[in-house]
Amino acid sequence: MTRNKRIVAAVMSAAILPGALSVTAAAEDIVRDGVTYSIDSDNIAHVVKYSGSASKVNIPMTVDGSTVGFIDKDAFYEKANIVDVTLPESVKEIGLGAFEKCRNLKSINFPDSLENISAYAFDTAHSLEKIRLNNGLKKINMCTFQLCISVETLTMPHTLEIIPDHAMHGMYKLKTFRILDGVKKIEKDAALNTGDIQRIIIPPSVDEIQEHAVGFRYSHPNYKHCDFAEIFGKSGSEAERYATENDIPFVEFDFMYGDINCDGRVDSVDASAILAEYSQRSAEGGARSFTKCDDVKADVNDDMMVDSVDASMILSYYSYASSGGEKTPEDYFFLA
Repeated sequence: MTRNKRIVAAVMSAAILPGALSVTAAAEDIVRDGVTYSIDSDNIAHVVKYSGSASKVNIPMTVDGSTVGFIDKDAFYEKANIVDVTLPESVKEIGLGAFEKCRNLKSINFPDSLENISAYAFDTAHSLEKIRLNNGLKKINMCTFQLCISVETLTMPHTLEIIPDHAMHGMYKLKTFRILDGVKKIEKDAALNTGDIQRIIIPPSVDEIQEHAVGFRYSHPNYKHCDFAEIFGKSGSEAERYATENDIPFVEFDFMYGDINCDGRVDSVDASAILAEYSQRSAEGGARSFTKCDDVKADVNDDMMVDSVDASMILSYYSYASSGGEKTPEDYFFLA
């Protein structure tokens, strides 16, 4: 997928999501801290360009009384100086190629308000280390995270129904690709060339997985299996069908993250079980009691290890839930 196809992606995005691309009014631009804003007819501010030299960019919630709602097309395109970007809890859309070729961008947040991330938005953001998407995100597009080569784990939220063609193309270091219950479709080549992929976790809500969607590399003219990929899912699901038909190992998974003893709670008992497993593995000989399913449930920080850090996070969730917190374990551990 190349940059000269981006205009096609923009047209497709506009056709699929009517009204998503607001038209800015012909008014005088506002410039603050190197960021140029334009105000549309609904009094919503759009970030249209960054020309500053700062490595850290903090976008405010309001500019001259107008709420910031959009990061427009190419707003930060090829800005090599930016390293960290903070978006306000008002941004609804990140536009086409907005952070494309920002090769030194390491960190950006995804606010709860965000609904759509357009095509190529983070294409070739080589240094982006973590992507924690928000619960409430409704749409990503083709090549949204293409060649984000430093990201090792990615979770798709409940509210995202479709994972589109080439959305994660070339995320070479991706080890864990998790989909939360609610997603319905994974399109062809969605996570192609994720060569280090080990855990592909697909819930029963997914009822369509197109060819070569996950678990494959491509080198013209052939597709090849990713060497260590395994698909975790429910028996009898579309995930098992896809795994079986494509000769990808399938592991039955119960999706009870953090609940090691399967009692319907994530609490100190589960943390103790993780610590006991960690101690056992750390001892001479490194014996293991956990199954592969247990490992995925226990590894809540997605570092491919079961250790005291996971136990600590389990205890943090237990404290949070005991105090009235309403997030599910999946939301707490894996989403922004």
